[in-house]
Amino acid sequence: MSTVKKNLFYNLLLLFSNLLFPVVNFAYASRILGPVGIGKVQFVIAFASYFVVIAQVGIPVYGIREIAKAKKDQRQLDKLFSELLLINLISSLLMLVVYMIIILSVPWFRNSLDYYLLAGLLVFSGFSVLEWFYQGMEQFRFLTVRSVVVKTLALTGLLLFVKTPNDLMTYFLITLGSVLAINLWNLAGLRKQVAVSFSGLRLKTHFKALSILYGSSLTIAVYTLGDTLWLGFLSGNKAVGFYTAAKKLTLITIPLITSLGTVLIPRMAQSLNVNNTEELKRRVKQSFSFICLFGIPISIGLLFFAPEFMMAFSGPMFSGAVFTLQILAPSIFVVGLSHLFGIQLLIQGGFEKLYLKSTTYGMIISLFLNLILISLFQDKGAAATLLITETLVAFFAYFYVWQKMKLRVNWSLAWRALIASLSFLPVVFGLKYLHIMLVFRLSIAVFVSAMLYFVIQIFVFREPLLLEIIKGLRTKGEREKV
Repeated sequence: MSTVKKNLFYNLLLLFSNLLFPVVNFAYASRILGPVGIGKVQFVIAFASYFVVIAQVGIPVYGIREIAKAKKDQRQLDKLFSELLLINLISSLLMLVVYMIIILSVPWFRNSLDYYLLAGLLVFSGFSVLEWFYQGMEQFRFLTVRSVVVKTLALTGLLLFVKTPNDLMTYFLITLGSVLAINLWNLAGLRKQVAVSFSGLRLKTHFKALSILYGSSLTIAVYTLGDTLWLGFLSGNKAVGFYTAAKKLTLITIPLITSLGTVLIPRMAQSLNVNNTEELKRRVKQSFSFICLFGIPISIGLLFFAPEFMMAFSGPMFSGAVFTLQILAPSIFVVGLSHLFGIQLLIQGGFEKLYLKSTTYGMIISLFLNLILISLFQDKGAAATLLITETLVAFFAYFYVWQKMKLRVNWSLAWRALIASLSFLPVVFGLKYLHIMLVFRLSIAVFVSAMLYFVIQIFVFREPLLLEIIKGLRTKGEREKV
């Protein structure tokens, strides 16, 4: 199995764990704690996470690219990693001080001060969010094993110790502990990979590139984390609970859409570094085909089956979040495009300033719309704002890719995926006549819809990526027989 295929396999396994565990965790916790309890915990986590993002100063994106370039030179790798780690450590400590000043001095936080104090551990440990190092080194197996083990333990703790609405703090501690455990594992995994030294470092060499990426990280955080904060301040915990339920259902599928692109980032960086245009075009074609092939049907599926998904995912107390989920559903495909044009191409191609422009436009629109729409429509307004913002960011990123890199994508693939996804409509109407358990009804609907979709893609549209996968499976089978 080639390195790319191995990495994709482990990344998909990681994504499956990231899909399965949050679904089970949230489905269980939401029925016990309700919208208000879930909203409270998610607001605290979102608030602390905002400071973590600020403390990362653009390193998660910059680090993947630079580690991918330096990984074959151990001395350069040690020096590079030490410099980035020290920058992140210093910024995390500074953000922790700011965080503590805010929660201790602003009266609004006093009612749940114990939660916010504990969440300060997230801010402090922000320097150990080292996915950028392991992705740059293409060590997806490490990331997968770590994630599965920690999330299995967290799920076990949830099932054993969260039994009533009074166990809200226990739920919060389990959620917090799982993040901290992953961060500690990240640090432990460095022992045989890099030699960390804080002497003879040149931190200034990274400041120019990081300053631009830092701006991008901050602008993205405004509309990906800020929506929850605005909602909490303007509407309260219940609206946050509804929005969180809808947003989690979209977020758990987005990593699947960007999975191939994530694996290909180091390869794209190398292709751009040596100016291998043909290889770059091939990788872009693969990534775009993958996003269309899976992103569009998942978006349409969530849109059509939103009532069933919300009922199965969160229970009847969250029925008010169905329309919120339907508004957010198209963002799955849109975020996939934004990841391709922004993270995979503009940043890896050295056009960080253009990516910053794209995200800045999104941030400005987000601030303006959130103030208006959240005040009027609460969680529905936040969902509409996020969808509009993500669409604008993807549009501007694609415009700059087209303008500066002269790269094109085949948009007919998206139209074909959309047409094939309309085959879900008969299944939607057919669900009304199935009087069986919701989980079985939804499972049948997803299975039948997927079969219809892939049959149309293979036999009607002759989708190239699917045909390539089928051909590869046949070739492998023939080799095994021999």
